[in-house]
Amino acid sequence: MERGVSVDASSAAFRARAEALLAPHRRLWPHAVRAFRGEHGWQHYADEGPRDAAPILCVHGNPTWAFLWRHVIAARTSERRVVALDHLGCGLSQRSAAFPARLEHHAANLAELVEQLDLRDIVLVVHDWGGAIGLAAARRAPWRYAKLVLTNTGAFPSSDMPWRIALCRARAGIGPFLVERCNAFAGLLPWLGVADPRALSSAARAAYLLPSRDRAGRRAVRKFVEDIPLDDAHPSMPELLAVERSLDDWRSKPVAIAWGEQDWCFTPRFRAAFESRLPHAQVHLAPHAGHLLPEESPATVEAALDAVLGPRKARGAR
Repeated sequence: MERGVSVDASSAAFRARAEALLAPHRRLWPHAVRAFRGEHGWQHYADEGPRDAAPILCVHGNPTWAFLWRHVIAARTSERRVVALDHLGCGLSQRSAAFPARLEHHAANLAELVEQLDLRDIVLVVHDWGGAIGLAAARRAPWRYAKLVLTNTGAFPSSDMPWRIALCRARAGIGPFLVERCNAFAGLLPWLGVADPRALSSAARAAYLLPSRDRAGRRAVRKFVEDIPLDDAHPSMPELLAVERSLDDWRSKPVAIAWGEQDWCFTPRFRAAFESRLPHAQVHLAPHAGHLLPEESPATVEAALDAVLGPRKARGAR
């Protein structure tokens, strides 16, 4: 296991390793290192704001980490609890070669964290493959979840696969070579993930590259890419279909959609598909933002949160 903490490491060892990795990024990510241990190892999460407030649970996708939600944390924790985890293999969480890394397993990890923290009345905010993961966790305990914000994500089968992702999924060694050896997927995120590369500072770019700092992290990225179900034989297709069916349960709950319209991956076609499934959702568009919407246009995400939560108190809210 490269540059990681072994699966049987203590919480103290995990936290020390995480602090060392965070040291160059503390100006942008000042939050305390927290960890919970699941079946396959330690997972990092941020937990900020008043503990007695209804929580906002932020779920990232591939190849990002909890850092994606830094603007939500900054804007909301004066009155809301905000929890954002790193999936196993991502960000500061452990790298475990034994972890199956399927949709159902990531969802089970998230559900375990929610149960351990006993989160209730959750506002679920999701991005990228975190949409499928977050909604899969929510369908396991729907009574814990009250509101939903969808940002540039997917939660249903689709044949819309950009050629860049298809190339990284290629077998015969091409995909693993590109993703693991060349870092051709995660390494390009800070540039391809935004409509305008100037939207990211050099410090933010460096922080977004944290998950792919080592070969084990890039292996986790590859597993995410390979876990996108494209046919009925894929092992994650049953879970994804169950997630799609569970969207009906959200028709009776507040839902908002925030979308970067310049996303080359989760294009406006995905947004339109959510609108057809959740016609009551309030839609907030960022016409000139790309895939990393929470980074490139945090105001759009804030507008979507206001739509489901109501206007914030007049206490200098941004």
